Amino acid sequence: MQAVTPGSHASLPQRPAATLAVLTGVNAFNYLDRFITAPVLPLIIAGLHLSDAQAGLLQTVFILVYALACPLSGWLGDRRAPHAAVDMGTLKGFPNPPAMVRRRLSRRAPHAITRLHIAAAGVAVWSLATFASGLAANFAWLVLARAVVGIGEASYTVVTPSLLSDHYPPGRRGRALSIFYAAMPVGIALGYGLGGQIGARFGWRPAFFVAGGPGLALAFALLFLREPPRGRFDEKSKPATSLRQTIEALRNRPSFFFNMAGQTIFTFGMGGLGAWMPTYFVRERGLGVGAAGTIFGALLLTAGFLGTIVGGQAGDRLARRFPGAHFSFSGWALVVSAPFTLAAVLSPAPALFWPAMFITLLLLFVNMGPLNAAMVNVLPPDLRARGVGLHTATIHLLGDALSPFLIGVVSDSIGLRIPVLLTGLLLPLAGLVLLIGRRRLVADLAARSS
Repeated sequence: MQAVTPGSHASLPQRPAATLAVLTGVNAFNYLDRFITAPVLPLIIAGLHLSDAQAGLLQTVFILVYALACPLSGWLGDRRAPHAAVDMGTLKGFPNPPAMVRRRLSRRAPHAITRLHIAAAGVAVWSLATFASGLAANFAWLVLARAVVGIGEASYTVVTPSLLSDHYPPGRRGRALSIFYAAMPVGIALGYGLGGQIGARFGWRPAFFVAGGPGLALAFALLFLREPPRGRFDEKSKPATSLRQTIEALRNRPSFFFNMAGQTIFTFGMGGLGAWMPTYFVRERGLGVGAAGTIFGALLLTAGFLGTIVGGQAGDRLARRFPGAHFSFSGWALVVSAPFTLAAVLSPAPALFWPAMFITLLLLFVNMGPLNAAMVNVLPPDLRARGVGLHTATIHLLGDALSPFLIGVVSDSIGLRIPVLLTGLLLPLAGLVLLIGRRRLVADLAARSS
């Protein structure tokens, strides 16, 4: 393992804090673009004359394409580019490489496709597709545009945990990833707030134009960052190059599959609720489109940001004393969310259901940093992007690719209240899966460090 201090004697584009700041900012727009549809969904339903099943299919198609694109993005992210594989200042036996070697490597580097190039291309694609969503003349056009958004987001989302893992040692990854994933509630809240307010005043199409506009500038900003040396904080291991070796390496890490199972159930619930809650507040609570998006967005922003940051800090501190703490902390938070979910959905009193909703969201978001830290910590550096790609594809294909559509189908028959309630009550089941898998995480971490 190379002893490298994050950010020491590094130029600004190489510093971990700069990379984390840019990636986190882009991640906020990632979720803004993903959830801009939810607050204007009632307007889209009316404008394009859709059923609830068709409306739910918009999110389902996006997630389906997103999930299918993730493994390809993971495979591209794990390919070693020439200049990413060689840290020229630390070549074994050559602290200062000969000029000829340095020139040859520097000539090859600009032509290599790095993880940052993949991320930048993804941001540009999703932003253009979001803008095109506002031009949709019919349901098919809108479905196609949302599908292309999924391709772009997959290219960005899969490679970024790998990038951050090469900037931070294992003991600090939970906190770094919690900051990165804190952009999730910020972006969703911005999507709800902007979408609701713009939709209420100008209609649903301008909401997509505003959401898609900043993407090209953000994609350009990613190109100023520097690719970190791969695996510099991890024990060296033989890379898994073939599909068989990849599957075998993952099979030797059972906690990866417990993590994936728990997050699949979690994603099913969160994705379904995220797509339908603004519409639920319009229909069941009698709020306007603007008020529903703004109030729910404000709750999500506060609870989600606070929960994600606190979860990352608490998870890392507990994990230093209890190796399985990333699972147990997240698992208990999800289990405890059940009574608050019941109150948030069933209570008729705003004085009760808004605070209950806040606590539910807080308990859901505390697990973002710990669970993603647990995943990258048990994977070797050359397997991280593929592991994250498989993980992301699975949790979305079996999770929120299904839930928005299924909620819409049931809602067409019996209304939104019952499917929303049942979806929320699945979240404690995810917590139980994580608690059962805690011992596996302890064993995998011990094997990784031995």
